[in-house]
Amino acid sequence: MVNNPLVAFQEAMQAAGVFLAADAYITPDGQLHRARAADDKPGALSIWYNLHLDAPASGAAGNWRTGARLTWCGKRLQSLTASERALLSQRIEQDRRRAQEATEARHKDAAARALHIWKPLPPASPRHPYLDRKGIAPGIARQSGGALVLPVVDFSGALHGLQFIAEDGGKKFLSGMAKQGHFIPSGGTPSPDRPLWITEGHATACTLSALQPGVVVIAACDAGNLLSVATEARKRWSGIDLVVCPDFDAIGCQKGQEAAEKARARIMKPDRLPSDLPAWVSDWNDWSVWRKSQGVSHAE
Repeated sequence: MVNNPLVAFQEAMQAAGVFLAADAYITPDGQLHRARAADDKPGALSIWYNLHLDAPASGAAGNWRTGARLTWCGKRLQSLTASERALLSQRIEQDRRRAQEATEARHKDAAARALHIWKPLPPASPRHPYLDRKGIAPGIARQSGGALVLPVVDFSGALHGLQFIAEDGGKKFLSGMAKQGHFIPSGGTPSPDRPLWITEGHATACTLSALQPGVVVIAACDAGNLLSVATEARKRWSGIDLVVCPDFDAIGCQKGQEAAEKARARIMKPDRLPSDLPAWVSDWNDWSVWRKSQGVSHAE
């Protein structure tokens, strides 16, 4: 075991997937701090940590953006005295509470910024290059400069954040927003008396909404959020007709299957699609665009 607790803590962070930027450093004062991650954009501080050097040396850390986190102790748990165990337990609970409070404050700030940005924005141009390429209507999208702006909400309709889509399709979320269990209401407002379909992205949701007018379609933002959105919907409406519609790639199929199983939902798989689909067709929007390029209507 490394004798220097500061070095040992940083090594434990790396092993857990919490990577500090090269110019970031740890302040070991037992207080909650924020720091830049190795892949953070300028100005971002995705990492949180606190490190206690007094015996037994211990700490906690995480990355708000990736979800990676750890708790650490400089001594093996079996070698701790009863008083050290009690102190460590107290620290872990205190560190957990501080991290939770910091996370909630971060989410609250992001929601306020989202509302400030969203309210004055004009509707998106129907000729926006991304909309043209995807073959979808502006719908709820607004526009800021060249970027489409989409609201990320919960099932009560409260705004939690925003997604920005550039003309070339590059996507980013408002920093600090709470994404888990939240979604983009791309095709109607969820209700218990209408089927609810959940996709990964907004364009896919718009495509399926146009194809299935009687269905409400929402976008979970990405494959990793399908599970939390689907289970939240099931918790809210136990009897709702719920369908998960993941992308066609391996990650989408895996995450979609997991979401469907845990939320007691059906899953819309691409297993009946033609085997000669081009490699770029990776979701239902791509499929729709490809069909149109072949001169085939969706009624066929």
